[in-house]
Amino acid sequence: MNISHVQFLTVPVADHAKARDFYVDTLGFELLLDHRGPHGQFVMVAPKGAQTGLVLVDYQVAGLDLTGPLHIQLHTGDVDADVAELREAGIEAEDPQKMPWGRATSFKDLDGNAISLLEPSEYGNRPR
Repeated sequence: MNISHVQFLTVPVADHAKARDFYVDTLGFELLLDHRGPHGQFVMVAPKGAQTGLVLVDYQVAGLDLTGPLHIQLHTGDVDADVAELREAGIEAEDPQKMPWGRATSFKDLDGNAISLLEPSEYGNRPR
């Protein structure tokens, strides 16, 4: 096998524009692609510099039943600062909890997909 990384994950959304704006404007992701394709709108976003993107798709695309919700876990260097920014943007984020693999918080995107932010401990920090 010659697999090096995950290219993208598919995230079901009800409204491409609102979802794109949430991930780009609220979470600070980069907009990699916003294009009309053969199966509808194709929107890909990713954290700056990331190898893996999120493709925001209609609930049903190309015969797939993507009824969600999903869980997405993101790496952060400062969970407390991120929680403060989320709350300032009107996002209800839980207080960070300490676990063996790091400190984490959870919140939801506009479509109810669960998002966690993890500031990893030495046990939760996977090598790249």
